[in-house]
Amino acid sequence: MSSKTQNSTLIGVALIALILLTRTSHFGTSVFLPDATLAALFLTGILMQKLRWLAIAIATAFGMDFYALGFAGVSDYCMSFGYWGLIPTYAMVWGVGRYIAKQSEPFALSVFVPAAWVSTSLAFILSNAFWYSFSDKVNTLTAVEFSQRVAQYYTPYITYTLVYLGLAWLAQAAFQKLSAIQNKIA
Repeated sequence: MSSKTQNSTLIGVALIALILLTRTSHFGTSVFLPDATLAALFLTGILMQKLRWLAIAIATAFGMDFYALGFAGVSDYCMSFGYWGLIPTYAMVWGVGRYIAKQSEPFALSVFVPAAWVSTSLAFILSNAFWYSFSDKVNTLTAVEFSQRVAQYYTPYITYTLVYLGLAWLAQAAFQKLSAIQNKIA
């Protein structure tokens, strides 16, 4: 296995581990970190060349959800036919990451920040729209009432994802700086 392939695999495994470590609590608790799934999917789109990493990430997220429902005592309130709308939602986030990976400088702030914000905002809209449209739990709410109820979750939803992506951006910048220093020394 080449060094580049080995590094790529390690990055993919680290991103999947991030999902495993944080998927148990969407907004975090005193014990668990907030969910990093969207950040991991976005970064997987940028950093991983193979579509299989998207499939692995989605399978990992769903596996953790079913673990939480079956063994961790998490409420099944969000489980409905609309839950499956997470597949296109997650694919969209990954796809935005893939799109900016093809740019000359995907980690340039002028590319990275807007793409992260737009994809996370779209994920919020899509996931809620799918759940609202296909859930058996909101048939008495109008679209306006539902929008008012979910709007309160937008700020934490986007903030946690952008914090994880900000940390990833800083790590990437530090890695680039170290590589540049090593190249000068060598």
